Amino acid sequence: MYVVIVGGGKVGFYLAKTLIEKKYEVTLVDWDFNKAERLKYELGECVMYASGSSIDGLEKAGCSRADVIVAATSDDEDNLVICQLGKKYFNVPKAVARISNPKNERIFAELGVGTTISGTSSIAEAIERYVAKQQLTTLLTFDHNEMVLLEAELEEDSPVVDKSLSEITLPYECVIALVLRGRNVLFAKGNTVLKPKDMVIAISTQKEQENLRKILLGDPEV
Repeated sequence: MYVVIVGGGKVGFYLAKTLIEKKYEVTLVDWDFNKAERLKYELGECVMYASGSSIDGLEKAGCSRADVIVAATSDDEDNLVICQLGKKYFNVPKAVARISNPKNERIFAELGVGTTISGTSSIAEAIERYVAKQQLTTLLTFDHNEMVLLEAELEEDSPVVDKSLSEITLPYECVIALVLRGRNVLFAKGNTVLKPKDMVIAISTQKEQENLRKILLGDPEV
């Protein structure tokens, strides 16, 4: 999971520190050279001196491969520009904006920035929820690591919820083996209908893992 954070103030600094401690790949961008140098002393080479509200700056930060972009400056207008560039120009799946004025929350939502948060811990929690929602958990690898046994918990908005297994087209090298529903273990059959909170147990090749994830979990709403 790669997170680009724009804005090296207290919120950006502590968010970067928190995510680094959780083993995320992070780049923290700030357009103040002296501040960037101080941050680099604290956080290391993940800090970059660049304009985070420009295409060039975001490109240098590797935004084209980012999973999440966080606009953490103290200026709501800058944060809106950063999020819109990240989502529309670089196709970053998830954009999170810090807002100083709660009245701007509706404007951000109307312009496609679905997550607006004020505090460092809240932003970190939002990223954690996003990651958990889109992950498959590997239970076991076998056949020289070519095959994996996976589990995924379905949310209410998962694309396969309320569908029977016979209605779901899986990659050729994937199969759903079991469905765990509360304390019940259901053997996967064509007429098994998936429900929210079901834990799906599947077998897949390594190369089809991402396709299986998209089918079961979709792309989180952004």
